Parts: sequence; structure tokens; C-alpha cells
Amino acid sequence: MDLLKEAINKEVKKRKTQYKQAAAQNGDGGSSKKYVRVADLEHVNASTTSTTKLPPKPAAVAKTSKETPEPATTPAADSAVVLAADEVIKRLRARGEPIRLFGETDSARSQRLRALEITEEKHYGQQNEFHRVLAQVEAGAMLDDLKRQAQMNDEDDKRKKKLQILLDYDVSDISVELLRRDIDRLNTLLYVYFKRVLYEWDDFLSMRPDEERLSVDGKMAMATQRQSAEYLKPLFRGLKARTLQADIVARITEIARHMIDREYMKANDAYLQLSIGNAPWPVGVTQVGIHSRASRETINADKVAHVLNNETQRKWIQSIKRLIRFAQTKYPPADLAKLVG
Repeated sequence: MDLLKEAINKEVKKRKTQYKQAAAQNGDGGSSKKYVRVADLEHVNASTTSTTKLPPKPAAVAKTSKETPEPATTPAADSAVVLAADEVIKRLRARGEPIRLFGETDSARSQRLRALEITEEKHYGQQNEFHRVLAQVEAGAMLDDLKRQAQMNDEDDKRKKKLQILLDYDVSDISVELLRRDIDRLNTLLYVYFKRVLYEWDDFLSMRPDEERLSVDGKMAMATQRQSAEYLKPLFRGLKARTLQADIVARITEIARHMIDREYMKANDAYLQLSIGNAPWPVGVTQVGIHSRASRETINADKVAHVLNNETQRKWIQSIKRLIRFAQTKYPPADLAKLVG
């Protein structure tokens, strides 16, 4: 209780002193008026605060602060994920951006990459891949015209040389029997054959007249070929590395054999076996006994719908169907009943 009274008295004395100072500044000596304006009181408080001096900072603390300055932290630096330089360069090149600007540091480059990724997530999202390829074809068509006018046919010459090298291979030995005898040679022949058909498709589209090539249908046909070439890359990698499953290689071998023989209806049947298979849907009771048999999972291995495995596999299987359609256009059979509708 004594402490409360002492605090109240101290505050009253302080207020009286401030009132007297404010009245003295107005020149009335504090005798004629019994009130003080708030502005005068605030002026007195401000002058009192400015005249009071802060205690000096200890020398040891000041010295320490000079020797070890606090690092400046920015929210962007704290939130940014640290990436390796190779990964940053790879992502920038994938987006068509320069890997380094003039005077740009590694941290600034990482922040620029992060800003690009955030912009893509905000504005773009998932896009139609065919429209992207079609836009690339339209941009490349004008470039091809300029090169043709300037007689710069380096890419055409390289493509023709690669096609000639592929044509030197004898792919007539492709058969299911070769799968049992020499699977490595079969993988090589399959790689050569499908690469050859793909290059022939590109060469066929490039040799069209300008009116047909620059039309809407012509651009869509070229975009379909470019998209198929991109989708077939996993297949070519699997054939070179010999990592494809034996049942998949067997179906691809049947497709290639029928395409060589111009039996396109049979090639389409083999494509359907590869893509969707003919295994029944497991509805109801699927176990025929209480005891498990050895190698039960391999009994219907040739009836698996491989198109349902993953998206990458579905794309190159669909691209094989496009190669069948092109092959029957360039190499039509003697009997039109063998064509795929």
C-alpha cells in the first residue's frame, strides 16, 4: 500500500512540474490559467525526452559488434532450396534460359531459377503436348524455308546419311525363331528397322510440296511424326541396353515381321496383343485351388495389357501403331484387304 501511494505522489509531482513548464512557456507564469493545452504538454514531454542522454555502450560490446557484423538475411535466401550447379544449369537449359547472366552469382542464378519455376506453376500448369510440338513445327517450318532459300541443307544431308546407313542392314532375318537363337542380334535388327521406318516417315513428309507441307493438315502430320520420334526414345534405349522383357520383344518382333511381309492386318493384331492383351478381367473367384503352383505368374505372361503399365510405355506402343499406318501408306500390299482401316 505504501508503494502505491508513493507511486501516485511521484506521478502527481511529475504532472505538476510539466504543467508549470508548459504555462511558463506560454508566458503567463502559471497563475492566471488553471488548465494546460495538450499540444503544450506534448511539446514539454518531447523536449524532456530529447535532453535525456542514453547511457554509453560498453566498450567490449561495441568492439565485438564491429569485429563480427550480423549477416543480412533475406527471406528469399532462407526459403530457397540449395541446388547443385549442374542441376541449376540443366533446369535453365530445359526452359531455354541463359545459364548465367553478366555479373550473376550462383545464389542469384538459383533465385532466378526459382522465380521461373514459380511463374510456370502459377500460369502454365499441365499443357497439351501435341500443341507444344505443333508450335515447334510451325516455328521450324519458317526456319527450314530460310535454310532452303540459302541452300543450307546440312540437316537434310545428315538425315539422308543416317538413313543410308540403316538401309545397309539386312532386316529380313527378324523372326520369332531368332528370339530363341540370338536375342542380342534381334534387338539390334529391331532397333535398325524401327529407326529406318521413322527416318523414312520424316523424309516422306519433308519431300512434300510447300503448299501441302505448310497447310494445317501438313503441319499436324509433321507434329505427329515429331511426337512419335520423341515417344519412341525409351523403346530405342531399351533395345540398345537389352533391358526389355522377353514377352514385349516377342510381340514387337511379330509386328516388325508382319510389317516387312506387308501383312498389316496381322501386324495390327500383334499390336493389340501387345497393348491390351487378351487376358480376362479378374471378376469373382480367380484362384482355382488352395495350393500355389510353381511359376503361376508366368502362365498368362503373354496376355498382359502392357499399355496399362505406365505412361511412357503407353506412348511408345501408340507410336508403333503410327509406324504401322505409315508403312502401309508407303509400302501398300498387293491385296488391299490386308490394309488396316
